[in-house]
Amino acid sequence: MARRTMVLPVCVLCMVYTPPTLRDRRRYLRFELLCERPVDKRAILRAIWDSVYALYGELGASESKLWLIEYHPSEDGTRGVGILRCAHDRVEEVRAALACIYAIDTASIGIRVIKTSGTIKGASK
Repeated sequence: MARRTMVLPVCVLCMVYTPPTLRDRRRYLRFELLCERPVDKRAILRAIWDSVYALYGELGASESKLWLIEYHPSEDGTRGVGILRCAHDRVEEVRAALACIYAIDTASIGIRVIKTSGTIKGASK
């Protein structure tokens, strides 16, 4: 029996190349988290988003384009290092929001930004 192949229409608009000059510029913030007791990655991300929402509202939070790239907790879970991506023009707002976080799930914490970089590789060093 002959095998039929299905031809799907290709959307030409979806395959448009965006040159680097028109792409959104990003910054990567490497941060260190110190905590009284272990905190999971979701709780940290929720606390960061809540802080940005509280300071800048929905519009400011959406314009910051936050994304938690990676988070590596220590073996006991009370310390951790992570990389957070944001828009290049919202770095100071994100740093202020990180500085305002003082507790996650009733555990006292402190977040310190170690480095700001234009690439993940630069932030990882």
